[in-house]
Amino acid sequence: MNFSKFYAEQFDIVYITEDVKNNRYTNFMKKIIPEVPKRIIKDKSSVPQEHLNSRTLLVSSPRGKTVNRCPGSRGHICCNYLTVDLYVGCTIGCSYCIMQSYLNFSPIIVYVEVESVIERVLKIARNNSNRQIRIGTGEVGDSLLYDPLFNISRDLIEAFAEEKNIYFELKTKTNFIDHLLTVERKGNAVIGFSLNPPVIIQSEEGSAAGLYERLEAAKRASEAGYLISFHFDPIFYYDTWETDYKRIIDSIYHTYRIPEETIAWISMGTFRYPPDLKDKLPLREFFLEEFIPSKDKKYRYIQKIRSRIYRSIKSYIKHYYPNLPIYMCMESDAVWHNVFGKLPTEIPEIHDIFIHAEGV
Repeated sequence: MNFSKFYAEQFDIVYITEDVKNNRYTNFMKKIIPEVPKRIIKDKSSVPQEHLNSRTLLVSSPRGKTVNRCPGSRGHICCNYLTVDLYVGCTIGCSYCIMQSYLNFSPIIVYVEVESVIERVLKIARNNSNRQIRIGTGEVGDSLLYDPLFNISRDLIEAFAEEKNIYFELKTKTNFIDHLLTVERKGNAVIGFSLNPPVIIQSEEGSAAGLYERLEAAKRASEAGYLISFHFDPIFYYDTWETDYKRIIDSIYHTYRIPEETIAWISMGTFRYPPDLKDKLPLREFFLEEFIPSKDKKYRYIQKIRSRIYRSIKSYIKHYYPNLPIYMCMESDAVWHNVFGKLPTEIPEIHDIFIHAEGV
């Protein structure tokens, strides 16, 4: 893929804050898209009003904490994931993306002061040496969509490689992995792929890579020595949902032959949305199902439907991968009992995922 052309077509202008104008990731970006105009500014507030949109790229340094806990959802069990928000915003354009509720009028932001992130993560890992530290850059933006433009993830992977308890995940809907395949020290780095059936990808996931492009990328990453994760999130409930999601699992096992020992985990989460997201979108077919408001103010499928979906997908995954860690994202105690018969801290293969890291 010609990334120079791809990114040059993505952005009309690049704003660079004074403090990172000579940063090496900034300089890397300049070489990839030399033709896109660049302006040096004092800080984020200096971006003109007319450029506060996703056609603008802002390169800056982070303010405040560089590593945070996943914000979670009130009344639902959180998997204690840690986040590093280096890539903020996304141009893939998924119709259901919650970021449309609060990032719609912002530029795409990339924070390039990586040293403080590395220092912070290593400190957390060493202070929690008896715990698994799962951390990723995909909370408020796709981990790999802009990574070939800056080449940040390579340095993070290598910096964490010697810490046996760090599982550093890059979560994506792209197949942009080629620039990472030659990394020699991978440690427990995980490349995670969000998966949905082709009918959902084509109608709702904008410019995301197709399902089989993602699975092919997962196979190549696995063969290169990475751990892989898959995220069935959001899962949509529609007439042929069960057949379509089972077909994906069949493909992972039979077509792409990704071995169990290379899969770090699989997560599941059904479609949920805040009220203001629905207000921002034209009527979509997936809004026509029965939803109920939850404790976190988001709307979810009724509990009976969610439990049925999870049980079906879980059992089909376990048919091929009996020892694989599977967990649910942002679900209630009741649904955990309905699907697994117990809470996650009582399940040996995922117990470590749900233990809090101290000092974050």
